Amino acid sequence: MDFDSQTPKYLTRKENIIKLILFTAAFALVFINVFQPFNSRQWLTEMSSLRYFLLSSMLVIVGMAVVAISRVIMYKNYGKTKMGLPMLSYLLWVLVEWTSMAVTFAFIEKLLFADQRDFFELMKVSLSNTACVLLLPYAILWLYFSWDDKNERLKKIHEAGRSLINHDSYLPNMVNFYDKNGDARFSVKAKDLVYVQGADNYINVKYMDGQRLSTCSIRGSLVRAANDLKPYGIVRCHRSYLVNTQHIKFLEKKSDAFQVRLDLAQEVYIPISKTYVDDVFQLFSGK
Repeated sequence: MDFDSQTPKYLTRKENIIKLILFTAAFALVFINVFQPFNSRQWLTEMSSLRYFLLSSMLVIVGMAVVAISRVIMYKNYGKTKMGLPMLSYLLWVLVEWTSMAVTFAFIEKLLFADQRDFFELMKVSLSNTACVLLLPYAILWLYFSWDDKNERLKKIHEAGRSLINHDSYLPNMVNFYDKNGDARFSVKAKDLVYVQGADNYINVKYMDGQRLSTCSIRGSLVRAANDLKPYGIVRCHRSYLVNTQHIKFLEKKSDAFQVRLDLAQEVYIPISKTYVDDVFQLFSGK
């Protein structure tokens, strides 16, 4: 890890800070009620489960108040400005949050619940428990925010490709393919995409890799791919096929059905069903 680098901006965004506080609070509430830190159930045996839940909720609120104050300060100083937060500073910030919450819980344990153990012993236990309550959800959310940020970048690249203009013609640069969850899985230059074949719950993307026709299989929807790729001159020609009109060499009629021959070294024909024949003719003719 480069400690001199800037912390990713997604860690100081307002919406992500709110998600972090809420997720950490929920995680802490579950942790306290499931694992019952400080051996609390041993000396709270007469307390009902409902009262224990309410007590733990109060502790979570106190702890999250510490985090919320810390993150509001972080957002005002770094989230709302262009000034970056160095990675080392961010890690030290988290360390202070961890220590502050541990001290808060140790004081509550000592003063409100009259725990007879030495305060430093309580601090050791509190630091251990707080690490689980705070650092584990922090790590989970950091991974999630990173994944979400990369996905957003891919979508922006996709949208930017749609807006590219060349010689006053609409000429997208890249086309993206998404899986069934809507996550971008594969990108290829529009001119290199040849055709797409649907197979059950998968789509097989056929594209030119140099002089070789290659395939990328994605668990996705041909319907979605058809909608996304239509502006690129890629048309639905059959219930199982999309074809890039830039790679159509010629169109011919065989018996009662049409098919297109692609401009590949090997002979590759794609069928055209009656349902889509008009769409292919219109796009192929440039109308």
